[in-house]
Amino acid sequence: MTKPKKFYNRGFDESFLQRCDDRIAAFYQMWKSKCKDDRTPSRSDFDPIDMVRFLPGITLVDVDKETQNLTYRLVGTNEVAVRGKDPTGDSVKEHFHATTWEDTWQNYNHTINNQGIVFDDLDMPNSNGIIVGDETIFLPLSSDGEYVNIVMLYSIQREPSE
Repeated sequence: MTKPKKFYNRGFDESFLQRCDDRIAAFYQMWKSKCKDDRTPSRSDFDPIDMVRFLPGITLVDVDKETQNLTYRLVGTNEVAVRGKDPTGDSVKEHFHATTWEDTWQNYNHTINNQGIVFDDLDMPNSNGIIVGDETIFLPLSSDGEYVNIVMLYSIQREPSE
């Protein structure tokens, strides 16, 4: 996407909790509750029944261990509507929803290689070209506790700040 951004804020620690939407905070707290013994949770630690209210905004991205290529595994219905298409099964690099691949990769890279969280707050156009505020949290999942094999994202949209 090449349209200019109006507002951009990124964080790599819990300081985002002071300014994020309550839904993002609730999703993060749910993920954090699965981090037992300071270990990154796996996909199997989450029961979709417990996540029903979040499902429309969830995206799961598979991470190839050898190449770190990213593939959309699951894209929630709200995310599909914002994008105007369903990228499930597609390469993230070819179908990301942000201003630049470099910004997008910085978020994924931090989540994958540091098993870290990323909060990304960006005003950007939706599928209708209307600028909306888009808050997204990137969270690592690991089936072996060492390598991040899935990045779980949760996004909400709001009216942009003026």
